[in-house]
Amino acid sequence: MRGVDVLPAIRSSRYDLPLTYDPGDCALGIGDVVRMPLGNRDAIGFVVSPVYELEQPRALRPIRERVDCGRAFDETGLALARFVAEQYLCTLGEALGAVVLGGAVPRIRDVLARTEDAPRAPRSVPVRLIRLIWEEFAESFTLEQLLRHPEARRVADRRTLLAHVRTLTRQGSLRRIRRVADARLRERRVRVLEPGDVAIRGPKAEALVTFVRENPGIERADAVLAGFSNAVVARAVGAGALRELLVRADGLSSLQPTRDPHAATPEQRKAIAEIGAALERGRFETALLHGVTGSGKTFVYIESIQRVVQMGGRAIVLVPEISLTPQAAARFRAAFGSRVAVVHSALSERERFDAWEACARGEVDVLVGARSAVFAPLRDVRLIVVDEAHDPSYKQENVPRYHAVAVARERMRLENGLLLLGSATPSLESYAAARSGRIALLTLPSRATALPLPEVNVVDLRAEFEAGNRAIFSSALVQALGERLERREKSILFVNRRGSAGSLLCRTCGAAIHCPRCSIALSVHRNERLLRCHYCDFQMPIPSRCPNCGAESLLDLGIGTERVAREVSRLFPHARVLRMDSDTTTRIGDHARILAAFEAEGDVLVGTQMVAKGLDYPTVTLAAVVAADLGLNVADFRAAERSFALIAQVCGRSGRARRGGALVQTYAPDHPAIRFAAAHDYEGFAAAELAERTQLDFPPASRLVYLGVIGRDRARVQSTAERYARMLRDAGLAEVLGPAPYPIARVNEEWRYRIALKARRVKPLRAFIRAELLPLARADVKTRLAINVDP
Repeated sequence: MRGVDVLPAIRSSRYDLPLTYDPGDCALGIGDVVRMPLGNRDAIGFVVSPVYELEQPRALRPIRERVDCGRAFDETGLALARFVAEQYLCTLGEALGAVVLGGAVPRIRDVLARTEDAPRAPRSVPVRLIRLIWEEFAESFTLEQLLRHPEARRVADRRTLLAHVRTLTRQGSLRRIRRVADARLRERRVRVLEPGDVAIRGPKAEALVTFVRENPGIERADAVLAGFSNAVVARAVGAGALRELLVRADGLSSLQPTRDPHAATPEQRKAIAEIGAALERGRFETALLHGVTGSGKTFVYIESIQRVVQMGGRAIVLVPEISLTPQAAARFRAAFGSRVAVVHSALSERERFDAWEACARGEVDVLVGARSAVFAPLRDVRLIVVDEAHDPSYKQENVPRYHAVAVARERMRLENGLLLLGSATPSLESYAAARSGRIALLTLPSRATALPLPEVNVVDLRAEFEAGNRAIFSSALVQALGERLERREKSILFVNRRGSAGSLLCRTCGAAIHCPRCSIALSVHRNERLLRCHYCDFQMPIPSRCPNCGAESLLDLGIGTERVAREVSRLFPHARVLRMDSDTTTRIGDHARILAAFEAEGDVLVGTQMVAKGLDYPTVTLAAVVAADLGLNVADFRAAERSFALIAQVCGRSGRARRGGALVQTYAPDHPAIRFAAAHDYEGFAAAELAERTQLDFPPASRLVYLGVIGRDRARVQSTAERYARMLRDAGLAEVLGPAPYPIARVNEEWRYRIALKARRVKPLRAFIRAELLPLARADVKTRLAINVDP
């Protein structure tokens, strides 16, 4: 008798282990999607084992059918999911959530169906919402469709909309229906252009034919984007000068590769040679490429990948932010042409699916993408490059809370490949490993252009305040901006907060307007005339009077990108100012559009971390940190390290092709993070910070695990956290700190207490948490346990 292990596609702790079924006549392999019985209903599941012979015959329920869609994951993807589940203390189903491309897999979903033609409107439900549901939607629709609708978002925030849906369901105007929905994404076809045999006259048509001859097989849409109108394309096709074919979409570029004309510097040649020797050895290794900003790390990546491709292997390149991807992808597409795919969250679901499928079919040599690209179904991966490897965005903040660098390391261990970590400001963990000889250290100590690093001017805002300057810009920054505008050079201004201001403060009673659901002040968004919570999405109109005392003395406290951009426009009315943060990049392609506009005609780019890393524009000669203190005073042992990295990275955007400068505004000019960053002295900062970390026994001297206990009853949450802390202290496997409230103790009406665990050996600690704490947490319906390994 045969069996096969299937994991229900349900992200719940109840289904931590797969279930065994009778495969029947189905030909099944790892990653196949099946429909199987679960209790008294059917469910979608993933095959997580080959079909095998049972040692003892027993009654098994049969698989209903193999679902007609592609494999959800391959053997490597399953192995990485098991690694994530083990390392980060989540279930296998939760780990597979990071591996599986959800839109390509059928799922059972709830559909809302209308039951009345003219519903009675409960007082608590806005009439605008009821009119929207009954006029804009079909008789049945999904909850996601409602929550994404722009008009619904204008009626209320996500949580309030869910409450209104529950009210209409209880009333009987809506009912929920469970359906097995087909995969949203299927193989599609696109129109491509090939050269024809007939000549055509006209400068535009001739230019189009020349373009297609240079790029045969280019998508018609790409030809239009390149500047050729649909009318010109249609005329060329109609005349026979071009052929139009319908082919399967693969998500790949149709560009032909070109060689970089730049010659390698001696430091680059040495690094490339050492990477090539490691690839030739054909065993798992890790190397840190420590190069200053502008030292040509991307050139080293491309040359190393060329070596991998010549050896018959493939490579993955991870970049930390989606704003980096358009520029990074362009460099790699220029080098490798149509064998490059791009996967990141700024793409549509359809585009990600096309690229993912191309990887699975073996049509990709180089994959460029953000964090999740590490799980791509790409075979024979011999090199993973992690650019800006220090960046915190490689750590996922929701379940599964994996770190992409750790997953990349495991993937290269499985495939006997090379993991290359590149950074101008490496994480202290990787730098300590390199200095101790546990991983290789490659250095690029100077810029590839031979230009010096920008001179950094640290402006003491205390002196500005004493001199009577109450503005957000120092006189030095105003002067520097004016000089760049006169010379038609570009500037980048960094401020690590979106919105107009951090909070709204009453100068009469001293109260700030707080979120009613969270322990945090509401942020000010003047352009939208809203106060908004960046944690639970609560929003309200900006009041004219203080809700606490009624006084008309409200003051914007702190600064954000919106206010900085507005101030630049006020000071320099003729400057072309662009802003890039999560408020201005809500649509697909916004990052690329803003960066293209800045490159073509922009004068000043104002942004958050999106502008701090990876951008390379020759005419940027000023980079400024508007408020360097924002990140220094947060409750995080990595605050100094992250501030140093951000300041160094922002300053590094300047002076890449012509001499430039940088400016840092701060109230703490003597802070080590600012002092060392201004001097471009990473080694000095790392030595001082590592000594302090060792003294306090923080990473890399130890491993850190955070256990968060979360629930609506504050007393219950606190007592549960104290109980867990006692059990951990009795086990003696780690130093136990807390429990204490989170820095933001209440989010979305849930109270949060945290236990910090320091341990030299984390494996026995993980085993104890899995065996002792997780069963208790799963049985407690009043609280939940959030585990963050290596935060």
